[in-house]
Amino acid sequence: MENTQSATITDEAKLSFDRFRAEVLKDYEIACISRETSLLGRKEVLSGKAKFGIFGDGKEIAQIAMAKFFQNGDFRSGYYRDQTFMLAAELTTAEQIFAQLYADPNLSREPFSGGRQMNCHFATPFVDENGEWLDLADLKNISSDIAPTAGQMPRALGLAFASKSFRNIEQLHAFKSLSNNGEEVCFATIGDASTSEGHFWETINAAGVLQVPLAVFVWDDGYGISVPKKYQTTKASISDALSGMEKKADTNGINIYKVKGWDYAGMCETFEEGIRLARENHTPVLFHVEEITQPQGHSTSGSHERYKSSDRLDWEREWDGIRKMKEWIIANTLAEENELDEIADKAKLHVKESKASAWTNYLNPIKEQVTRAVDLINTMANGLPQHSAALQKLIKELLANREPLRRDVIKSLHDALAFAGNADIAFWTKDYLNDLQKENSTLYNSKLYNDGAKSALKVATVNAE
Repeated sequence: MENTQSATITDEAKLSFDRFRAEVLKDYEIACISRETSLLGRKEVLSGKAKFGIFGDGKEIAQIAMAKFFQNGDFRSGYYRDQTFMLAAELTTAEQIFAQLYADPNLSREPFSGGRQMNCHFATPFVDENGEWLDLADLKNISSDIAPTAGQMPRALGLAFASKSFRNIEQLHAFKSLSNNGEEVCFATIGDASTSEGHFWETINAAGVLQVPLAVFVWDDGYGISVPKKYQTTKASISDALSGMEKKADTNGINIYKVKGWDYAGMCETFEEGIRLARENHTPVLFHVEEITQPQGHSTSGSHERYKSSDRLDWEREWDGIRKMKEWIIANTLAEENELDEIADKAKLHVKESKASAWTNYLNPIKEQVTRAVDLINTMANGLPQHSAALQKLIKELLANREPLRRDVIKSLHDALAFAGNADIAFWTKDYLNDLQKENSTLYNSKLYNDGAKSALKVATVNAE
């Protein structure tokens, strides 16, 4: 009997270990996928395929730990560094990140804004096509990202206060699809430099007074673009500067934790405690995530080698979060180095294929437009011999463009029609140009306002008496 029980315990322990190991290796894979997405994304911008890029490299491990405690019903109000969180929460894919980088206007491929937002700006729908609320209590919710630094903070406060209201206001208890008795936490992310903004301080102070379930993650890589934090943050530490707001036994305030951005196990443990208290007691929490790195600098518009010393760059390579996670996995005998290298290689291949698929899907519709435009202009050239050379030149220029944009097609058609005047042979070219302009209007100028049944523009007029 004892041997049977012992065997059962051993089997359960092995199963528990196997699950833990699988989870850790999956997390490592996500980190590798996100890093490779950042690396290839930068190359796509510098090669001209995209206009601008800003990524989340260096923050992978912290965001994977953060995503573990993001539950259905929760909200995120963040900014443009959170691609790894989105991958870990299964709210995006590498292919969608590249589709957004290329500004693909197809919502099935770029579901966040149809190519209208800057890259790494995410969102999930809150209402259906008729303007009715979705079952937000059963969804992971992303408030649409915005570029103004710290602009996400007041919104985060409002979302957290909504959760508190659903718990405390009896009349709201009936809205089960919007809240599970105020169990929801709003996760806010912000860069360390942006904590110097007034919106940040007002939000933290209000959260401490109101006692709302707000979890703030400060990604601290030591710089605000090129400015060291000692020049913009008192004591060069936002958590030290906020220490007077820290919650004590008999006071309101916020819980404050310091963690290292490369410490996978430490962050998992700390985030679990802080978010549990926010969820259960509505005590706001701030996680100051220090020693974050930024391997590619702030964005594709600059190079951090210009303002970081060689010692700092060496330190960042040594304390890179993915490197440290790999060392931790090996030290705890969760995997051998060759297995981790294999995971990294597969991640690189996955990202490369995702990039290629996103680019092909983005470019193919435009190439179809090029083919149609060339046929129409060629027909015009045959029917307008006096302008044939000029029209053939337009065709040659359009075909020589290996990566055409929609505007290139529009321009070629417009230029061709300038030669044709009112000639009948230009009829179908004019017709196609008109079709493309209507299509582009739908792709880029629609949905600027709510045009559903609940649009403010459809409220019945009440005339003055």
